[in-house]
Amino acid sequence: MDTIKVPFIIDLKAGQKRLVFIGCDHSRDTTSGFFKVIGRYFNDLKPEIAFNEGGQMADSIHFVSAADGFQRKAETGALKYWSDRAGIHMMNGDTPDSQEFAITLKRYPADQLFLYYMMERLVIPYLSGAYGKVPFEGLYLKVVKKWFVQEGFPLNDKQQSFAYFRQLYRKYTDHDFELKLTQDVEKFDYINGGDCTFCEIGRSSKMVRDSLLLNKIDLAFRQYDRVMVTFGLGHALAIEPALKQLISKYK
Repeated sequence: MDTIKVPFIIDLKAGQKRLVFIGCDHSRDTTSGFFKVIGRYFNDLKPEIAFNEGGQMADSIHFVSAADGFQRKAETGALKYWSDRAGIHMMNGDTPDSQEFAITLKRYPADQLFLYYMMERLVIPYLSGAYGKVPFEGLYLKVVKKWFVQEGFPLNDKQQSFAYFRQLYRKYTDHDFELKLTQDVEKFDYINGGDCTFCEIGRSSKMVRDSLLLNKIDLAFRQYDRVMVTFGLGHALAIEPALKQLISKYK
């Protein structure tokens, strides 16, 4: 996936319907000009509804500029800025964590799921600069409560500790956890094939989320003609064929 550049644009038209889906890497680097691409497509499409990744953003949250939104909340912040200016709703296109956990816990051991989710949602984004200079361990303890315990993931007090995460990491990688990008990270990249336990977990997680996103886009087109989406690059690549099939109904 490193060879595919972001933003990855899917721009589909059929009859009166048009969909712009922008695959993102969740960077907050305003020097990249990424947020300007979102604005350019937004102003050209003039969407009637927009979908973001990562949960519903409150209507009370606003940004002073697209750059401000991008710096604070990556592509979701930029999309919220443009949506507010246009007076349209930006809706959560993602699966509620509680719903995803209920599905994936039936398929995989809880300890493997927890390690995968922590690596994919916290460690790798942290190492990519998504959380600035916030001390990692303090951030870890906050997200365990907010992202997992409050969403119904089964963790007792001991399993919420940073020591438990380090123990799981050692168990499944045969290495001590280091807060840096190492070859072990490849074990958690769902794009990789072969005999890769955590890659398989990642693909399963993405399939759960992609199916719900596709359904939301399908429902939106029953009411609107122009839809815009910003989501992770992996999701864009995975569902591009399904998006083409979806919009072809309107030819």
